Amino acid sequence: MRVLPRRFRPHTVQLIKQLHEDDNGATAEQVITILHVKADPSYGMQQSKRGITTDDKIIVYIELGDYTAYDENDRVLQYGTDFIISTNDTLKFRDDEYTITGVNEIFLDGTKPIRVEITGK
Repeated sequence: MRVLPRRFRPHTVQLIKQLHEDDNGATAEQVITILHVKADPSYGMQQSKRGITTDDKIIVYIELGDYTAYDENDRVLQYGTDFIISTNDTLKFRDDEYTITGVNEIFLDGTKPIRVEITGK
């Protein structure tokens, strides 16, 4: 399967994962920076009163065959083994933060996804 060229995926997003609470009750978080993604902040479908409507404001496409992800310690991470994206996480693009409302893994013919689509509001 061909991967979309990087010139069409010029964006960088930050994934803020909520980790467990420590002994003091403070929630720890992990910030993962993901490069070479396609982010569309003008995403949002509206049709008619009976048609499709959604509150989502952004969609992010991650090509799992060609991306770079790292954490605060500059440790390179791999999707599926080092991190998973869930609806409890927050997505930061430019200066705006979005709550993740959906994660769609696209499979071609195997057990490993080739692309991840993230929607948020």
